[in-house]
Amino acid sequence: MIRLVVCDIDCTLIDKDEVLPKEAILLKSRLKEKGVYFSLATGRTESLAEKYVNALDLEIPYVATNGATVVLKDKVVRRLQIPVSPLRPFIEKADSLGMSIVYSIEGREWYWRDTTYLKAQREAFDRYHDQHIFTEEEWGKTNIDKLSLFTDVYDDRVSRLEEDAKKLPSTYCYTRYVDRSIEIVDSRATKASGVQVLADSLGIKMDEVMFCGDHQNDMELIQAAGIGVAVANSTDDVKAVADYICKNRCFAGVKEAVELFVLKDKEL
Repeated sequence: MIRLVVCDIDCTLIDKDEVLPKEAILLKSRLKEKGVYFSLATGRTESLAEKYVNALDLEIPYVATNGATVVLKDKVVRRLQIPVSPLRPFIEKADSLGMSIVYSIEGREWYWRDTTYLKAQREAFDRYHDQHIFTEEEWGKTNIDKLSLFTDVYDDRVSRLEEDAKKLPSTYCYTRYVDRSIEIVDSRATKASGVQVLADSLGIKMDEVMFCGDHQNDMELIQAAGIGVAVANSTDDVKAVADYICKNRCFAGVKEAVELFVLKDKEL
């Protein structure tokens, strides 16, 4: 029996236009009436997830920053951070390659240098407004939630950075999003570990959790959940580990799976 439904945000709960479907709020209400909790597990930091959290009026914690943070409204249940000093060669290499560099501290996003990609994101989605480059003193003492490196040209730069990411200390882990970006967080930070913290706080077992996702950073949680769902627009490797592959993309797929396995109580 599913007691908790958890959903990824980007390209799962929302499509590329980043608009939350009105039906998502209704679906969450239908789950609540059935006594089933609903929450989110996202790669976004709190500042970028906040508008969806507020629109859905979540009463329980949600997982942000790929599991590095677990948050209930203004209360941080867990925050895992990484020292920035060992990342300096990595950041400087990305900068020399002309990539967009974004990092977060205490849930707030900062960017390194302005780029065409960041300007486009700012215009389209009103994000990435705060710029800061570390001073020599800050390099030695700063801890961050997450480091994200983006490119708007799909070439070999992400692959080149991935080779360096593989050499980072074991306390760091990375996620590669095809040739678009790479993210680095604490090695303990995964969506699966974050949802485990959430489930434990509710007295729920992981086999009572259904999770819907679409990308590489969702794979571990899809495998750990009682029912792991891949929406139709998921990558092939995500579909390969899912218990159920939706016929529909993004939120339509989420709704399809929730109605099939939770509201109608169908078993796999």
